[in-house]
Amino acid sequence: MVAPLRAALLVCLACAASAPVSGAEPETLAEAVPAARRAYWSADEARLRAEYSNCLVRVDRPARGIVVPVESWPNGAAKVTATAERAQFFDKEGLVWCGGVTVREYDEDGVLKMTCRAEGCIVDRNAKTGWLEGAATGEYGDTSLSGDGIYFSFPDEFAKISSNVEIKSSEFKFEGVKL
Repeated sequence: MVAPLRAALLVCLACAASAPVSGAEPETLAEAVPAARRAYWSADEARLRAEYSNCLVRVDRPARGIVVPVESWPNGAAKVTATAERAQFFDKEGLVWCGGVTVREYDEDGVLKMTCRAEGCIVDRNAKTGWLEGAATGEYGDTSLSGDGIYFSFPDEFAKISSNVEIKSSEFKFEGVKL
């Protein structure tokens, strides 16, 4: 499998992709991920951007200073949480809207794997995907990402930064030279 952040550097996206094509390391997202999967991500991103706007106008009594469990491990430990200054559930749609949000992902032992911060967020609790609105930052190991507007899919370990992308990492190597 292609490591999530190696693919990010190759295509200015942070992503974990499917198995390499023909046993060779893919050099582009198009080589690493089937067209149908890329089309799904694009459609889901558009849906969540629209849902963010739809939910934002419907926020009427947000809870304040909460931690929302987005996903749990089979043992009941938190896998993904969203901490928000303000949040509101939209149960019918399976969505959670958050303002002033920090999304965290943990491994099965409770060790923090990833953190994203943004002005606003919408998370689809069923699909385990979301949209970070506005300026956002993320950390994954020794790699940090920032930009405006981030679509993410936890099941696919995929994230796409829409604009003003900046990636910093001390984990990448090119032909044996560590950056």
